[in-house]
Amino acid sequence: MESGTARWSRLEPEVRREQIVEVALGLFGERPYGAVSMADVARAAGVTRGLVHHYFATKPDLYRAVLDALLATGPTVVRTDLDLDIEEVVAANADASLDFMQRNRETMLAISQPAGVGQDPRLAEIVDQARETVVDRILTNHLGTADVPPEVRLVIRGYLGMYEAVAREWLVRRRASRAAAHALLSRTMLVMVREVVPALGEQRRLRTIG
Repeated sequence: MESGTARWSRLEPEVRREQIVEVALGLFGERPYGAVSMADVARAAGVTRGLVHHYFATKPDLYRAVLDALLATGPTVVRTDLDLDIEEVVAANADASLDFMQRNRETMLAISQPAGVGQDPRLAEIVDQARETVVDRILTNHLGTADVPPEVRLVIRGYLGMYEAVAREWLVRRRASRAAAHALLSRTMLVMVREVVPALGEQRRLRTIG
């Protein structure tokens, strides 16, 4: 057994797989993709590197599982069941989103900048799919459906672009405070929901009848 694996214990295969993904999620959240090795994951999980490779043949395979696990928590981040005024709902969701970004800093920043995970085309595809999944989840949480006109999807993609830029200013460049990031994100979401989406809908209606 490799050094650092004293905590190894026999678990059911699915439980062991989930444990490895959970450990990897933490490591990839703290460090850039290139700074995490399969050996690092094995040591942190208390298992052999061979066991990690048994479940995930390559590092990109493990990273995909990490992204899947990360995105599986999406619906709990932006809530729609809060019994609050809309301004308070948006403020609470902005707080939750910033907390989520901070906990998973490196993984989320990699999702927002595909070059951060290297030039592997499989990873680029994973990141692109992840972004579209995030768009779907935001649409579902805010509008009740992801089946919306292309113009509305464009609004959410634009918001995500701004969210990513704001997060970098806060977490990487340190040129914005969390309070400033929160204010910008929450107020922008209100404007988009109240003004931009309805305006796009009206333009679409006028084009249809014209």
